Amino acid sequence: MTERLSAVELVQNPAFGSTILWNFIHGFQEESMDRLPNMELMFLVFPIVMHTQTMEVVTSTRVGSALGKFVANLSENREDLLALHDRALAMRLFTLESIGTGVASKIVSLDYATATLRANEVKLPKPPERLKAHGPAAEKLGRWIARVPANHAFSILQVHL
Repeated sequence: MTERLSAVELVQNPAFGSTILWNFIHGFQEESMDRLPNMELMFLVFPIVMHTQTMEVVTSTRVGSALGKFVANLSENREDLLALHDRALAMRLFTLESIGTGVASKIVSLDYATATLRANEVKLPKPPERLKAHGPAAEKLGRWIARVPANHAFSILQVHL
């Protein structure tokens, strides 16, 4: 018997999650050539790009804008901003599983000494039509976060792990 996956299970699987993290890391690397994102920053990605209303704010905010502009746009519905913290906590295990899947599949490299991640040069498979906006949104988020110190990104987004 073939068991059908729910909509949540289709999106929140570590293989898909690892590609989203690759996009985030790739955007970060493109924006900041002299440093790599630390592992802690990965916990900010899914609460933003896996939530429909929040991702819509990402996609409607220009890549040239700052993280603060995204937060200002998100703050128009204050509950969405305040919910980031709770979603970050709820998605910790998924984030860790996605990092592990990315490392195991060699699309990302983890420097264990510095806890930083690198997006390896790979060609990712094309996502299904309904999921194609997640990657570019994660890449844009990576670019914004690369422009500020990591602790400021957590503070601006009001996420405290």
